[in-house]
Amino acid sequence: WLQGSMANVMQGNYELLYISLPLFILAYFLAHKITIVGMGEDIALNLGISYNGILFLGLMIVSIITSLVIVSVGIIPFLGLIIPNLVALYLGDNLRKNLIYIALCGALFLLVCDIISRLVIFPFEMPL
Repeated sequence: WLQGSMANVMQGNYELLYISLPLFILAYFLAHKITIVGMGEDIALNLGISYNGILFLGLMIVSIITSLVIVSVGIIPFLGLIIPNLVALYLGDNLRKNLIYIALCGALFLLVCDIISRLVIFPFEMPL
């Protein structure tokens, strides 16, 4: 389970990911507050945002979604490191604006990597 792979994702193995959809929607609605919390505790408190509360809620959302993905497909470490940084590099640090692009670019990047891993040593599959 330490290697991520899409080969084992069959009907009955990915339904846990449906739990992440409401969490994704919640993260979208909290995106402005999470962006402000990212600017630091002093700025967040001056703008009237509960720094510790939003930080805790954001970390809980990310932790639950990450654990659901790991249970479903295994560890895919490059996806969470590369894609959000590339999208933020091109579009800026506005999380609400970037969240959809991060999800779409991450899905596309994962699809391309999965296709390449299936074709490199066909008929076997390299783990992601």
